[in-house]
Amino acid sequence: MKLHFNNRRIGSLALVLLFFAGSSGKVTAEPRNETLDKIVVSATKTPHTLGDVPVAAEVITREELLEKNVRTVQEALEKTTGLTIEANSGSYGDKGHVSIHGLEFRHTLVLIDGQRILGGHQNAIDIQQISIEMIERIEILKGPASALYGSDAVGGVINIITRGTPDSPEFSGSLGMGSRGTTIGTVSAGTGTGKLGGRFNYTYRESDGVDKEFDPYYEHILQGTLSYDLSETMDIDLKPYYSYSEMSKQDRFQERYGLNALFKWEPDDVSTARIRGSLFDYHHWTEDRATDYVLDDYELEVGYSRVLFDKHLVSAGYEFWQEEREDESKSLFVDQNLHSFYLQDEIDLSPVVIVLGGRLDAHEKWGEEINPKASVMYKASDALTFRASVGTAFKAPSLLKLYGDWMMGPYLVHANPDLEPEKSLGYQAGAEYAFSKDVTGKVSLFRNELEDLIDTRIVRMGPPPWDMYYENVDEAMTQGVEVNLDARLNDNISARAGYTLLDTENKLTGKELVHRPDHKFFAGVDFRIPVADLRMHIESAYTGERWDDEDNTIRLDDFWIWSASIAKEFGEYTEVFVKVDNIFDEKDIDDEYDIDGVEFLAGVRVDL
Repeated sequence: MKLHFNNRRIGSLALVLLFFAGSSGKVTAEPRNETLDKIVVSATKTPHTLGDVPVAAEVITREELLEKNVRTVQEALEKTTGLTIEANSGSYGDKGHVSIHGLEFRHTLVLIDGQRILGGHQNAIDIQQISIEMIERIEILKGPASALYGSDAVGGVINIITRGTPDSPEFSGSLGMGSRGTTIGTVSAGTGTGKLGGRFNYTYRESDGVDKEFDPYYEHILQGTLSYDLSETMDIDLKPYYSYSEMSKQDRFQERYGLNALFKWEPDDVSTARIRGSLFDYHHWTEDRATDYVLDDYELEVGYSRVLFDKHLVSAGYEFWQEEREDESKSLFVDQNLHSFYLQDEIDLSPVVIVLGGRLDAHEKWGEEINPKASVMYKASDALTFRASVGTAFKAPSLLKLYGDWMMGPYLVHANPDLEPEKSLGYQAGAEYAFSKDVTGKVSLFRNELEDLIDTRIVRMGPPPWDMYYENVDEAMTQGVEVNLDARLNDNISARAGYTLLDTENKLTGKELVHRPDHKFFAGVDFRIPVADLRMHIESAYTGERWDDEDNTIRLDDFWIWSASIAKEFGEYTEVFVKVDNIFDEKDIDDEYDIDGVEFLAGVRVDL
């Protein structure tokens, strides 16, 4: 890779040097660390702190989102090592996809409070449908996770935990306006009285996008939480959701609604029972009804965890999942059911913790999938922790690929009811060291081997329509290294840096996978100036060279993106903010449609 050190790159190195300057000096390991104290549940479906969780995970908190004035989930995730964000996903109406460790976007399972959500092109989930204002934290689980979560968790899981209900009245609102005709407005309110509480949020977004003749859209999002404490040991939460978006220049519309009901019972100090029932409906149509389909998901999950013999935390559960597709434009009306059972044992042999688990998914058409996973954590000291895991995962073929015959431009697309699930085998190993209560470093290695990937085979004989077939033919590999450093230099300055090295291969051709950068790097610094009630954030992100074609003949240049934000508090309840992204006006990047020059957003937030 060719690197020319211009002013931007020198500036990036300055950020890194500042980071190391703050984290150097005498090292004294202390037991508590702010980063490691974050709570994570998704890694094992049981609560742990990040420092003690036996399976590697990451957490982005609400406080971190507010600190950086983050406005979308894409923006929240894009500075996480190992993740790739597609900020604008093309004409289909999607605004953001996420992939993990170089895998396809469809290989990331996206959940809200454990519930599967719908809506996105090519089996990938559009993550913009979630309002930042309702997020309590984002839990990120990298690597194969089908041992707990079943289909889709090939690259990992993004579980977005929404806010609970407050104990007293709360209100907040914000309005931001900026380049590309962007407007983002939010209103949130909540209250609680004894056993009963509620919180609701409304978010409105509109933007002209990059191309004013093609991209303009607006969307409404309504989310909420209703909670009721049935007793000291039992509680229930209801999480309603609704969104509507319209791309007026394309006459394209999307509507979603969902309900997630969560019941928790803690009969004693060593056991927890959970029941979750949910539905999610997604409708996508165009004005001419050339596209017009509805997807429905229905889920029921029953789980139970209990400590046995002081050393075993055993979790078991059953899950039912029904998918439906009503596709008027393709005359397709199909459904499928999946019954699943999972079992996991967290074995505490301090300083070693071993996690053994597996899941059986039984499908009425393609049979059973069994996916095991084993993880081990070794706490060499209060400061040093090692983790390793190995597991398998799968991605079930979609209803459309299994059963839908339809026309796509000049192609007659043929269903293949004999498709098998895509499968993977993944490995991870890493070390985490707390240099002090304010400085943490992590290094991890990963490898994923995939087989039975579904691809298309096109037969062109004579004039169109030509034939397109789905087949399990592809094999691929991704592997790499991640490095993360987090430091609080003092009460008013904190810094983060992360680096990802990625190597990929299409095993059938021996070529690298397209649009996977060999190197990615980011660094960011947060400043607080208490006497002026000011917050500032500065960050730089580097994306390395990558191939633009499957034959590996066209190499795309590397690039840097610099961004900055500042927020000023006025009194106890009001804050004014300004954000500038892509300060040095990068544009015309072939595989980054949404990067098209400087962007800015300015606004005000009121929090009562």
